[in-house]
Amino acid sequence: MNSRIKMKDAFIESDVKTYSRGDTIAGTIVQINDEEILVDIGYKSEGILPKRELSPFRKDGKVEEGEEIDVLVTYIDEEKGAVYASERQAEYEKRVASLNLAYREGKTVEGEIVDEVQGSGYHVNIDGVRAFLPGSHLGKTGLKEIKRLKGQKMMFKVLELSRGGRNLVVSHTAYLKDLDKEQINELFASLDKGAVIDGKIKSIVNFGIFVDIGGFEGLVHRSEISWKDLPVPPKTYKVGDTVRVKVIDFDQEKKKVSLSIKQLRPDPWKDAAVRYPAGTRVTGTVVSVTDFGAFVRLEEDIEGLVHLSELSWSFPSKPSEIVSEGDEVNVVVLNCNTKERKMSLSMRRAQRDPWCDVQKKYPKGTYVRGEVTKITAFGAFIKLEEGIEGLIHISELAWERIVRPSDMLKEGEIVEAKVLESNEEERRISLSLRALQADPWNEFLVQYGINDLVEGVVTEIKDFGAFVKITEHVDALIHVSEITEERIVTPHDYFAIGDKIKARIIGINDVKKQVRLSMRDLSLSSGKQKRPERINLNHEGHKDLTMRDLLGMIDEEAI
Repeated sequence: MNSRIKMKDAFIESDVKTYSRGDTIAGTIVQINDEEILVDIGYKSEGILPKRELSPFRKDGKVEEGEEIDVLVTYIDEEKGAVYASERQAEYEKRVASLNLAYREGKTVEGEIVDEVQGSGYHVNIDGVRAFLPGSHLGKTGLKEIKRLKGQKMMFKVLELSRGGRNLVVSHTAYLKDLDKEQINELFASLDKGAVIDGKIKSIVNFGIFVDIGGFEGLVHRSEISWKDLPVPPKTYKVGDTVRVKVIDFDQEKKKVSLSIKQLRPDPWKDAAVRYPAGTRVTGTVVSVTDFGAFVRLEEDIEGLVHLSELSWSFPSKPSEIVSEGDEVNVVVLNCNTKERKMSLSMRRAQRDPWCDVQKKYPKGTYVRGEVTKITAFGAFIKLEEGIEGLIHISELAWERIVRPSDMLKEGEIVEAKVLESNEEERRISLSLRALQADPWNEFLVQYGINDLVEGVVTEIKDFGAFVKITEHVDALIHVSEITEERIVTPHDYFAIGDKIKARIIGINDVKKQVRLSMRDLSLSSGKQKRPERINLNHEGHKDLTMRDLLGMIDEEAI
């Protein structure tokens, strides 16, 4: 244990054991020889101080008789009664003690980087004491190479001090953290809600922007960037940009500061309904195109949605067919909801409605030409002009029965059709392809009459009968009761699809274009064609049935 003994106290002692190895003693130089210096330490003999043990910190290495110095006892020769001492070690212990005090009190010390410890860190000289600086504790200096670091003076915190100063570890990073804490405490002490500060953008994340407001990063949440709803911060903000922010809240204990950009300007939605009442025509810029429409900016933080259905009088499948980001467009305000901060806009209503006077342009009976734009299970849509399409129902595609419209038409094909109806109010035009062709039913009536024998192919079999194709466009029904004189349970026992049969015409419905056949007693055929008898098969209660079902039920009633 080190102890510093004053000279006046030493005179009281008469035994050399008064001093112990490692003690630091104040003494006076009494004689300077070639190799050693004698120091009066208050003992019966002077202490011996080898010149090599003088302090390296002496100015010009000079020493004078009568000078008072501190020395550390290094060795005691009890037989000779001699005490050997060192000024160098006494000075070293003094400086280590100072570092130890800084370590215990958490104070900072200054040091100079002098060398590199390959692969692990650096040697630092701190007031004559060598310390080790781990590479990970160098801090954000941006320097790593020893040739650039050597001679650099920095402030450090002592991380570890043991074995009489032989194991001294320091950190520049810890010093920087303490410095940051001081700056942060000073910052929070000066903060006021509502204060306006210029800061620098440090980082941008999905939920907001971190801004350095003087050694501390506050958050501008994405909801505080703009008065409009933002999913992520706009791309217009870049790291390193200077931005003005307003302090809206802070918590010194949790070290959090909430900032706002939008609150530096008035809320534009507050009186938006007054500036943009329904029906207002205005010009805006397309800022975003989605699957369901396009957003148009009318002014900063005020955007409205043009839904897909309001982009054009035509029928686009996606908004990108009509607009692109950056386009300037004319719109009409449909609705402005200041509470929900939403605005509905229309581009098509800023243009002339092509459906005006459509009945004059496309009256019933007009022949038109257009492009097939869409094919559905119930028909095909034909574009007559921009914004106007007509529908050819599946029943109007051909005189024969069509199962799938796509079997007859293809998208992009140009076709001619006849207008059956134009309805401006319902925005509907009905077209027909089969109306351009001669009605095959009339040709059938010319060729065939009641009791005529015909040949045909079975195309469909039901429980109540079978359908037979007797011409390219006319099918007829043989009811189960008209297949044979004998009673049969089901036509499936008698027919197969594709069978060729002979039958006699027993009924023709000119209104519903239906024909009934019989295979019973084919000898009744007159052998010559007759004009068909006009009969009405529109029985009450069968209005919603299909033609073939109706025919089947009529035959059962006839039986």
